[in-house]
This record gives sequence, C-alpha cells and structure tokens, in this order.
Amino acid sequence: MDKWLMDNTASKIIALVLGVLLFAVVHKQDPNINTNQPLYETKVIQAVQVATTGLDDKQYVIKSMEPSNVRIQVEALRNRMSSILTENYKVILDVAGYGAGTHTIPLKYELPEGVKLVSMQPSAVTVQIEEVQAKQFDVVIKTKGTPQEGYTAGTPIVTPSNRVHVTLPTSEMDNVQSVSAIVNIDQANESVVQKQVKLTAYDKAGNEIKDAVIEPSVVQVEIPISKPFKTVPLQLNVRGNLPAGLAVGSVEPSVNQVTLYGPQEDLDQIEFYDGIQLDMSTFKSAGTYNVNLKLTLPPNLEKMEPNAIDVKVVIVAEKERVISSVPITMAGLNDKLKTTITEPASRSYDVKVIGAPEIVDALTASDIQLIANVNDLPPGNHRVTLQVNLPRFVRLANQTSFTAVVLIEDQDVPAGTKPDPDPNPPVDPGTSGEQGTETDGQDKPSDEQEVPPSEGESNSDSLGTGGS
Repeated sequence: MDKWLMDNTASKIIALVLGVLLFAVVHKQDPNINTNQPLYETKVIQAVQVATTGLDDKQYVIKSMEPSNVRIQVEALRNRMSSILTENYKVILDVAGYGAGTHTIPLKYELPEGVKLVSMQPSAVTVQIEEVQAKQFDVVIKTKGTPQEGYTAGTPIVTPSNRVHVTLPTSEMDNVQSVSAIVNIDQANESVVQKQVKLTAYDKAGNEIKDAVIEPSVVQVEIPISKPFKTVPLQLNVRGNLPAGLAVGSVEPSVNQVTLYGPQEDLDQIEFYDGIQLDMSTFKSAGTYNVNLKLTLPPNLEKMEPNAIDVKVVIVAEKERVISSVPITMAGLNDKLKTTITEPASRSYDVKVIGAPEIVDALTASDIQLIANVNDLPPGNHRVTLQVNLPRFVRLANQTSFTAVVLIEDQDVPAGTKPDPDPNPPVDPGTSGEQGTETDGQDKPSDEQEVPPSEGESNSDSLGTGGS
C-alpha cells in the first residue's frame, strides 16, 4: 500500500478525482432557481374609483359620471410592486373651469413612486354638471311619545335658529317638503333638552332626500314640559263706596290676564279670573294711588302667574251731568203679542249721573240703558220699573226710579178694541211708580204694576225715542 501511494501516477489520479469533486461542489446549483427571471412586473387593477377635484360645490354639483371607475395596468420592479396597496393608485377627474352642462373630460392619475402607467381604460369620462340652489326652510321638530299624565308639551325652541339653508341641484329643490327631526318626550315630566339633533330633509312623500346639504345640519332643541295651563282675562271687582264728593277717575291693573296651572278638567271650567277685589272705602281723598293686591288661587289649581298685581287708582272730585233723552228699550218680547210703550209719551228719560268729569263729559245717551222687562206679562196695561245700566264708575245722582207703562195686546185684536179684562184688578197709574234702587251695571228684576187702558190709547211701534 505504501508503495502504491508513493507511486507518482497514483498521486496524479487521486489529485484529478479530488479536483473534479471540488469543482462539482462549487458549481452545484438549486434546480428550482430560474437564472433567467425578469426584474420588472406588470399588474392590472380593476375598478379604481374616480375621484373628483376642482368643483365649486357652492355653485355646482356633479349630477352623474359615466363611468365612475376605470381599469389600469401598471409596471414596477418586482420587489416594489409587492409592497404597494391598491388604494395607493388614484385616478382623478379635474372639473375646474367647467360649468353647467354635459362634458367629456380626460382623466388624470397619481401613482406611487417607482410605478409607471401602462394603460388606463377608459382614459376619459362623461360628466353632467348642474347648478345648485340654496333655500331657507323652517325647522319642524316632531315629538315621539307623550309626557307623563297631567303634563303637556310646549312649543319646541330651536337654537341657534329655527331656519336653515338647504342646498340641492336646482332640478331637485322643488321636491323638498320639510326639514325636521324627531325628539322623544315619552313620560317626560320636565323640559327635554337635546344638544345634538341631526336635521333631515324630506320630500312630499316623506322620503329622506339624502343629497340635501343642510346648514347647520345639527341644532339644539328644547321642548318645554309643563302642567296644563290656561291664560284667562283678569276681572277686577270693586266694592265699597268713596266719601261724598269723590269719584273714580280710572283703575288700571298692571296686567289684564293671568295664567293658571292645574288639572285640565278644572281649567276647562274657568273662563276668567275674578278672585280679586279693590275696596274703594280705603281712599279718603282725591289723588293717585298704587295698590298691591294678592291673587287668590282658585280651588284645585296648583299655581297662578302672577300671584300679585299692582293697581293704579285715580280718585278725583265728582261731577254731575244730565244725559238727555235716554231711550227706553224692551226685553223679553213675545212675538205673538204686540207691546207698546204708552208712558212716558217720549219713550225716554233725562238721566242725571255722577262720576269723574272726564268720564261723564264723554257720555252719550247710547252709553246708558233703560230696560223694560216684559217677559211673561199677560195682555193689558202694566207699569214696569226700568232696569238702569250705567258705565263703570258712574252712578245715578239720586235714588229716583224710572218706570214705564206698556200696553200688551194680542196681535189679532183690531185697532181700538180693548183687550179682555185682566183677572187681576188694575192699579191706578197715579199710585204706581214706587221708588226703586238702581245699581251700577247690575241686573235687577223689573217691578211691574198693571194699569187700566185708557180710551184712545196709542197702538204705535213698541220702541221710540224723544225728550222727556
């Protein structure tokens, strides 16, 4: 063996084999690697959305765009292409400078760095641009549900304003019926405040108009929730008498209405508030007085506003005046009977009144009523005590009562024919006319006495005027 190894030829053969093996190891390659693979890669991206720019949205709106997305093919280094997301590819429609109408506009594009465009299909789109219109609308707040029993919802308060601007294409503006929002008030027992209420435009069919631009689009809404209330007139009652020689010039309450809160069934029974009285006997001399009066809450109610009022009272020296020819009117007429005033012949009286100079100087005969109530009187002659109605703060100068004699006849009694005798004995006119008490503006039953008809008694019309 040693001899064989020491042989030169054998050494050469061994060296050759080792060299071949070493070459094979150094130049050995992976059979899966393609040494001819290209460095660049192409990629097709479908349905890239077209973005618009350059539109003056205060004047125009894009009504339609066809198509709205495109197909692009791009190329980049293989290692670069794999790191780019689809949303990094942008296709842009620039409408700057275009007005209303239909236009075909070339598309622009923005690609990531290192990427170039191979193709884009289509390279242009057709757009329809339309003018927009802005119009003001009132905000309508609708409520959902009902407050707790006994509470009512008031008028909604919208902040900053109850009017908003709606912007739409001109062709769609006529479709807007309302701008509104809904606020839930179910079982509420206090005011409901929502600071962020989104407004929506609706068409006549109640469908939402999604393209409408509303400014402002969000408002604050407050819906007052309160107990039922009712506002009624205030009637100030006057009692007591002033000292002799004085009269009421004017009485002016600080308010003419009050607001009552309480159960609805109780409010429905109230038409005015008269639970307040002014005592005239407390004023001893002429002058101007300011009186504070507390109001009494009616039964079953919870609150009243205001609960006190100020009253300005002016007291002046009184004045007498005679109002001439105040006509007598009749009440309670029966259309089946003929009723005629026979006394006084003028069918009127002169009436002496007392009051503040400014008030009595302005009086006319039409401001005073002398009423003969003939209701339920049978045919015949009757002396009736007249009811006297005077303006407020005016009174009669004396206690004399006013009477009238009325003749009541059947409609079918011929003229000049006396009516059938009355079963009750007649009263002589000369003994009638007892004094009666007259009140300022107060209804008073009419006293009547029957008197016999006189021969040749007039059958003229039932109402007349004249001086007495």
